[in-house]
Amino acid sequence: MPDRHVSVTQRLKSAARPVRRGAQAMGRGVGRAGRATRSRWRRLRASRAARRLATAAAVLVVGTAAAAGGLILVGDTSAHIGPFHTTMALHPDIHGETIVTVPPLGQVVFDSHDGPIGMNLRLDSVDPEEAQAIINTPDGVTTASENLASEVTDAVVRVAVEALAIVTLCGLLVGALTFRTMRRTLLTGLASLSMTAALMGYAASTLQPESISQPRYEGLLSYAPSVVGDAEDIAENYEEYVANLQKFVTNISGFYALATNMPQIGVDDDTIRVMHVSDLHLNPSSWHLMETIVEQFNIDVVADTGDMNDWGSEQEADIFSRGVAQISVPYVFVKGNHDSATTVAALAAYDNVVILDGEVQEVEGLRFAGVADPRFTPDKGNQPSSEYAQQMLTQSGERLREAIEDAGGADVAMVHEPPMSLPLTGVVPLVLAGHTHERAVQDLGEGTTLMVEGSTGASGLRLFDTEEPLKMELDVLYFDPDTKALTAYDSISVGTVGESDITLERTVIPVDEQAAELEDGATASPTPPGD
Repeated sequence: MPDRHVSVTQRLKSAARPVRRGAQAMGRGVGRAGRATRSRWRRLRASRAARRLATAAAVLVVGTAAAAGGLILVGDTSAHIGPFHTTMALHPDIHGETIVTVPPLGQVVFDSHDGPIGMNLRLDSVDPEEAQAIINTPDGVTTASENLASEVTDAVVRVAVEALAIVTLCGLLVGALTFRTMRRTLLTGLASLSMTAALMGYAASTLQPESISQPRYEGLLSYAPSVVGDAEDIAENYEEYVANLQKFVTNISGFYALATNMPQIGVDDDTIRVMHVSDLHLNPSSWHLMETIVEQFNIDVVADTGDMNDWGSEQEADIFSRGVAQISVPYVFVKGNHDSATTVAALAAYDNVVILDGEVQEVEGLRFAGVADPRFTPDKGNQPSSEYAQQMLTQSGERLREAIEDAGGADVAMVHEPPMSLPLTGVVPLVLAGHTHERAVQDLGEGTTLMVEGSTGASGLRLFDTEEPLKMELDVLYFDPDTKALTAYDSISVGTVGESDITLERTVIPVDEQAAELEDGATASPTPPGD
């Protein structure tokens, strides 16, 4: 019995072993399956989070890019500020400046706030009656200051709202093209709006009201820093800010009226623009002034009627003539009595320079005729007799007259000394000259006008020897592209020693006078040389 019992027990244990092993195996399998399931679930959850994070990042990047693009596309907003009709616009700018453009005189730049958003304000026109009221009326300053700050604020708010609307629309459009789902498109538009609003908020938080009295000038305005007023009047609070802002508007009103209210008749986009300069006399400031005018007034060609140097030395020619490389347009030149052959040779080495001496050349659509001054008189104590000098000048003028007749005519003649223009009467409508350092316009008769330029170099070093220093003077001439007739000209004068003023005056040639000049020029019979 005991043996049989043991045997049965052993058999039962042996039979149970496979069952236990199967159960254990099953348990292990279930455990592995559970762990695998949990692992896959964790990976799935991690993958979803990653996708959401990637989607959010993509929406933010696309929204930011759309915001930047929207700011670039933001159009101008019209605003009436004081006596000015302006256009305002926001744009990406890491410096965050406010730039006031005064066409064609240049720009006034204020470090008004930090970037990355800047503001441009362009003065399009000025109401002359309102400007005069501010300048001349006793209570004009008070009246203007009461409304000026609110007008600026309203304009800025309107520009900001329009910019936010545009960047939001830009974000929606870019989001729709990028993600093609309604939800992500809306999120992209919201991202563009939020990013732009945040940048505007940051810019507003860094506003520097005192910058209104600490401007930086560019262009022709750099010659008139008194436009804004005393930079020592720092605006420390809102009231002083308003006062300084009003001071800027008051001063710029009187100054800008010279440019914006000049008659526009005879000046179109396709008008040929010629800058007439003369008598630089080694003044290095003249090159910067000329370069500024070329850029601000969109000059097509420069006409220089001589006396670039004082003594005509090789050193003068080598150093000073380099300034012509700053001029980006054709530079037509005739020699003056202070210019030597060395001066002419140094200038001729530049590709944009056209030297005229008894010939006619077409430059930028106009036929220019020119002749060199026959005299070389840098030493005032050693000059030919007055009678012989007059004879030399007349002969040079006659030589140019013959060249014009042989060429079939010219639109503009260039000489240095005014007496050289007399033989040109009746053969050319306009003669440009210099030498006298005094601006003048004279009708020579028979349809010919003589325009004598002042000294663009303000007489050079000699300006320090005079009690009343000369101004730097030049003219911008406007020609009809079809008839080649002079339609208008701007006379520009810039203060020099101890001065900071600019005068700008436009003269329009009446249409009937233009027609008369053309008719006279076409029918005039040139007098034979020597008569």
